[in-house]
Amino acid sequence: MKLPRPFFRLPVRFDAERLRAEVEAFPASAWSRHPQEHPGNTALRLITVGGGNNDGMSGEMGPTPALLVCLYIRQVLASFETVWSRSRLMRLEGGASVPPHSDVNYHWFRRVRVHIPVVTRPEVRFHCGGEDVHMAAGEAWVFDNWREHTVRNPAPDARIHLVADTSGTSDFWRLVARGQSGSFENPDTNARFVAFDPAAKPKLQFERINTVAVMPPAEVEQLTFDLLADLAPVDDRRESADAIDELVRVMIDFCYDWRSLWSVSGDAPGARSHYERLLRATQLRVQELPPIRAASNFAGAQTVLKSRLFNHLLGDAGGSRREAVEFNMGADRPSLRPAGAETVTPEVPQVEVTAPMASPSIQPSGAPGVEPSKPPVLERPIIILSAPRAGSTLLFETLAQTTGVYTIGGESHQLIESIAALRPGRGVVSSNRLTRRDATSAIVGELRQRFASRIHDRDGRAPPPGARVRLLEKTPKNALRVPFLLEVFPDAQFVFLQREPRANLSSMMQAWRAKGWVTYRQLPGWPGPWSLLLPPGYERLQGKPLEEVVAFQWRVANEAILDDLADLPRERWITTRYEALVANPRAEIANVLEFARLAMDARLEAYLATPLPLSKHTHTRPGPDKWKQNEKEIERVMPQLEAIAARLAALHTE
Repeated sequence: MKLPRPFFRLPVRFDAERLRAEVEAFPASAWSRHPQEHPGNTALRLITVGGGNNDGMSGEMGPTPALLVCLYIRQVLASFETVWSRSRLMRLEGGASVPPHSDVNYHWFRRVRVHIPVVTRPEVRFHCGGEDVHMAAGEAWVFDNWREHTVRNPAPDARIHLVADTSGTSDFWRLVARGQSGSFENPDTNARFVAFDPAAKPKLQFERINTVAVMPPAEVEQLTFDLLADLAPVDDRRESADAIDELVRVMIDFCYDWRSLWSVSGDAPGARSHYERLLRATQLRVQELPPIRAASNFAGAQTVLKSRLFNHLLGDAGGSRREAVEFNMGADRPSLRPAGAETVTPEVPQVEVTAPMASPSIQPSGAPGVEPSKPPVLERPIIILSAPRAGSTLLFETLAQTTGVYTIGGESHQLIESIAALRPGRGVVSSNRLTRRDATSAIVGELRQRFASRIHDRDGRAPPPGARVRLLEKTPKNALRVPFLLEVFPDAQFVFLQREPRANLSSMMQAWRAKGWVTYRQLPGWPGPWSLLLPPGYERLQGKPLEEVVAFQWRVANEAILDDLADLPRERWITTRYEALVANPRAEIANVLEFARLAMDARLEAYLATPLPLSKHTHTRPGPDKWKQNEKEIERVMPQLEAIAARLAALHTE
C-alpha cells in the first residue's frame, strides 16, 4: 500500500521475550521455503487461506495450527482490533537478504504489512524509499511497500519478524497516524505496552471476502487510474512517450467498455464470456506496446496491470482458494511438536473468529442493528492560493496548528492527480488549469471521499464519524483550479497569499536549479523535467531562459487567482502577504482566523509567540536581499510583469 512516508513506527510495544519463547518452540520442520525461493528466507504460516498449508492471498482466511498454539501472538494480533489477511513468521538467516523489489499486485493495493520484530540485532537494516531503519524487537512498524524496499541481515544469527497483512480499520489507521515517521532516533515514551495475559481469550477477525466473480467498474477504474497517473517513459525517445499515450487510450477505452458490460450484465454467470473477450483483447493491445514504467518505483506498467488488475478481474487468480481447501482437508501440515516435547494438540476454542466483523465502523451497509460509519462532512474548507514558492507552506503549517482545523498532512498533489483525468500529459488535461468542465460528478464524489478519509487534526486524530469539520487545503497548483474547486467544495473560502515579486521569482529560479521541485518528468512539447506549477501554454517556453519561464509561471498563477476570485463575493476570500506573515505572524494569523470564523486558543498563541519555524520546503534560509543573487535576470523580466504587479498592489489599497 502507498503511504505518505516510507516508514511509520506505531505507538505500541510488545513483550519480545515472550514472543521469542513461542517462536523458538517450533521445530525446524515447521518452516517453509519462501514462495519466491529467495535464499536464506523461510516462513512459518499463521493465517492462510482456509487455515491450510499454502501461500494464497484469495479466499477465506483462517488460523493455522501453528497460530492456535501461540497464545501471545494471538493477543498481539488481537490488540490491533483489525481484520487480518495472510500472516506469517518470516526468518532471514544470518548473511542473507531480501532482494530489492516493490509489491505491485492486487493484494497490496489496499493492504499494509505490520512488522513486529521477534529476534533481531542492530545490524539488521530495512531499506525503503531512501530511508534506512533498524526495527527493534517488540516494536511495531508499517512501511510503504509500493516503493522499492529490501532487508539485509549481515549478523551471524537469524532475524525473525511476525508479519501480518491488513487493510486496516479506521482505528488502525488512527494508530498509524499517531506513529513516528521521518525520524526514529528517540523512542516513543508514550507507546502502549501489551503484556502477556495467560488468562486471555483473544478474538481475531479474518478476511472472508477478498475476491468477486466480476470486479465492479469503480474498482477497475481506481486500480487503473492510480497507475495511469504514475507513468513514465523508459527513455527519452519519442516512441516511449507515444507508448504512454497509447496505453492511456487503451486503458480508458477498457474502463468505458467494462462499465458498459457491467451496466447490462453485472456479475451474471452467462456474461463471463463477454468479459473474457474484452479482457483478452485489451491484454493483447497492452502487450504489444513498448516497455513503460511507473515513475514512483520504476515497476513495469504492463507487469503492474497484469498482477494488480487483469489477473483479478474475474475471480481469484490461479485457483488459490481451491488449492487452499485441498491443503486444508489433507494431512500436508508441518509438525508442530517442539523439540523434546509431546505432541501439541491445539485448543481450537482459544480463538474466536467473529463474523460478521465486530467493529461497527466496518460493518457492511445494511447489517441488522448496526449503523454504518458516516464520513465527516467538510464544511467551508479553507483553501490557500498562491504562486509557487510564495510561502504557502509556512502559512499552511501555521494555520494547521489551529484547533478544529483538519488537513491531509501536506499538499494534495498525489490525492488529486492520481485521478488520471486530472494529471497533465495523459491526453485529458494539458496543464494544471482545471475548470467546472473537468469536475464531473464522479470526480467530485471521489475527491470529497478522498479528502474526508485522509484528514486529521493537529494531534494526528481523525474526526469523529459524521462530524462537521473545517478542511485546510493547499498546493500552488490550486492557483489554476479555483472554478474546479468550487464544484468540489461550493462553500469554500480562499486565502490569497502574495509575495514580493522579485523575491518570489528568485525562489522559483532556485527551485528549478535545485531539481527538488520536479512535478512532471515527461511532458508533451517539453524537453526534460518540469518544475513547479504547469500553466497553459508552457510549450511556448521551449528554449527560453529560466527567468522567462518562472516569470510566465508567476504571472499566469496570479492572473488566474485574481480573475477567478473576482467572480466571488468579497466575503469569500481574503489576502495576506508573506512579508507581513514573517514580520508579525500573530497579527496576520489572527486576521485570517477572524475571516474564517475560527478561534485562537492558548496552544496556537504559544506557537505564535516564538519565531515561526522554517517550513519543510525551505531550500535555503530566507533573507531580504537573497533575491539579488539573481538580480540581473529578474530585472530583465520585471517590465513584462508590471501590469499584474500593479493589480496585486491595488488589493492592499482597497
